[in-house]
Order: sequence, then C-alpha cells, then structure tokens
Amino acid sequence: MSNSEQPREADQTLYQRDKTAKEPKVSADTETKPKPKPKPKLRKAFVPKKLVKITDKPQEYRARHIRVSTLESANIFRQALIDFQKELASEPIDDPDKPFHDQAKLENYFIRIAKKYSTCSTKALGGDLDWVCKGMNIQPAATFGGMEMKKEEIVTSELIDVITQSEKYSIPEPIKTKLGYHIILSCENRDRVEKEKIMTQPKPQSAPAGTNIPT
Repeated sequence: MSNSEQPREADQTLYQRDKTAKEPKVSADTETKPKPKPKPKLRKAFVPKKLVKITDKPQEYRARHIRVSTLESANIFRQALIDFQKELASEPIDDPDKPFHDQAKLENYFIRIAKKYSTCSTKALGGDLDWVCKGMNIQPAATFGGMEMKKEEIVTSELIDVITQSEKYSIPEPIKTKLGYHIILSCENRDRVEKEKIMTQPKPQSAPAGTNIPT
C-alpha cells in the first residue's frame, strides 16, 4: 500500500462478524413450535387440625373441699362461691388470660372460706385434698410406737366419684357423706402418676449361735 492510499473500512465491523459467527443455525421447525410451559404444582390447602388429647391412662384430680355439718351451711357457702364466680365473669375482658386469672381468684376465695369454716382437718391447707383418683386408699394408716393407727378419714368413695365427674372450677351441689356435707372444687387433672415403692434391703441374718467358732 502506498502512502497516498487511505485505509478502507470493512463492510462489517468486528463485533458484527463475531456475533453472526457465534449464532447457531436454527431450523424452521423449531422456530414455529414454542416450548411447552411447565405445569404449576398444585398445593394442598392447609386445614388446621384440632388437638384432642386421647389417653387410656387413668386420671387423677387435684381438688379442694369444704366440709360442714348441715346442708343449710353448705348451700350458703356454695351460693357465695357461685356469686363470686359470676361477678368475675361480668367484668370487662381486657386480658386474654383473664379466664385463668379468674380461676386463680376463685380458688383463693375457696381457700379463705375453707380455712375459716371447714370442719375437716384439711382446713389448715385450704381444704386441699391433693391428688385423688378412683380406687385410691381412702384410709391410710400411720405408725406410732410400733402400732398402726388409722388417720382421720377425709375422703370417701362417693366424694371421689363426684370429683372425677365434675368439670374444672365448677361448683356442684353439696355432697352428703357419712362425714358431713361437702362443697367440691375440682382444679385440674393429669395422667395418674404411679408412686415409686421404696424397696427396703433385707437385713443380713446373723449366724446361729455356736457356728462362728474360730479355727
């Protein structure tokens, strides 16, 4: 090339030439047929399940009672508890935990009445019967000076039947037993807990006299 001749520009730029060279050849059949879209996966609708506790285990119940000598007194205390329960329920609900607070208030009120008016030895504990269940030993024995003595009878089979059939924090009609008239408050229930038996180790037997003769 002489100095007088100027360089000529190429018909296609480098970018265009490389681009066309890299483009794959597409047949006419593939251009006319679009690719099928994948089908969306169907999701199962969420259905909340109600949790219902089903158990075959025997139940035990924590309860309190007030024992009085006359039906008239029992009805008076029962009506006082029902009126207090209605008063709590009529208060405006601002707290989602209000039902639990009301139950605690009702139990505390029950304890106050039991401590003041109950004729049972459980009055010092607010009428607490601890955990009771069907078939329990209602006459536990106490040992004093090597002699067995029966404690005061606190509950009866009739009383346990009412406790196990009562709704929590409801005040059923007074129950008459041979011990008097009872007002019951069932507080909670759970699966029965078997108490572990204390295994006593057998004492070593002493050898008969005359057998431990030194050799």
